[in-house]
Amino acid sequence: MTESTGQCSSDFPGSDPPPTSSVVIAAYNSAHLLGRTLDSIGAQTVPPDEVIVVDDGSRDETAAIAEAHPAATRVVSQSNGGMCHARNTGIELSVGELIFVVDSDDLWHPEYVERMVRMMVDHPGASMGFARYLPWQHPVEEPAPFEDRLEETVRLHDLESYTSLMLAGLPVLPSFHVARREALLRLGDRPYREQQIQGEAAYMFALLATMGSVVEHVAPLGRYRMHANAVTGDEIDAAIRVEPCIDDLRAAAHGGLGLGLELDTARRRIIDRHAADWYRRCGRRLGGGGKRASGRRQFLKAARIGDLRAAAFWAASFVPGLSRRVWMNGWRPETVRREAGTEAWSLPDR
Repeated sequence: MTESTGQCSSDFPGSDPPPTSSVVIAAYNSAHLLGRTLDSIGAQTVPPDEVIVVDDGSRDETAAIAEAHPAATRVVSQSNGGMCHARNTGIELSVGELIFVVDSDDLWHPEYVERMVRMMVDHPGASMGFARYLPWQHPVEEPAPFEDRLEETVRLHDLESYTSLMLAGLPVLPSFHVARREALLRLGDRPYREQQIQGEAAYMFALLATMGSVVEHVAPLGRYRMHANAVTGDEIDAAIRVEPCIDDLRAAAHGGLGLGLELDTARRRIIDRHAADWYRRCGRRLGGGGKRASGRRQFLKAARIGDLRAAAFWAASFVPGLSRRVWMNGWRPETVRREAGTEAWSLPDR
């Protein structure tokens, strides 16, 4: 991992024009949230070349809000197919060399696009970049105001340091990343796996990190809205839904899923260790939520990869007096867990 610090300006280095950029917003029943997100995009010091909003079968005024907002350059409505399906639609329609994705309820610093594009220009070997962010709990809080001046410290990660970072502290989120089109499309013309409901970032970002370096903007450039209706609102549901994404990650890293990725042994081993970390941690959360059989299943998956801690957790989970230390009681504040009866992203009935 390397680190550098510099000043942000609106002029990009070199004589060539900066790469073109596209923003894709997948929106579902987001009329009460989308306007604020589009406001933050419209306030960018360096605006993106296009902003595509994909209304995924909303039953409210989401499409009308998007069509009326000057920041949205294109609005597409489709029948409900799920978040990943909607993102794929937007990516297929986009033309930018750099692809940004933002959820319909998150916010960007006014210099977000400028700084993210600069990072990718300065690091041509990077397949992906991301920025840190600050969460806030909606509706009991307002987001922290964006700072007028932020230090422009960036860190360059290889696959090993990036996968370690993914599970430490706040995870890397789709709303605060940018990917090179050519890297993204190595995962297919529709790169998001549409059967993945949650955990798609764990799958996609780790694979992007096998294709090049990953550059991180250390100062927070985003505000992440945590609320009961978000897909991340239910921690037990999240742990269940991440599991097939990690299964897909391992399959792709070992040449499966029809992607034709050819990773060397060292990179496959890093992905395997990363997958084992996910299985073990999700297993602990499942057991803490009362789903101990599911938790033990994930422990066994990790143990079969060679994770000795997961093997020890599996054995200890059957021992009275030790099992309490195995299971985790939660990973998010009670106030942001999804409330019964509220809507969230899900796969459509087929």
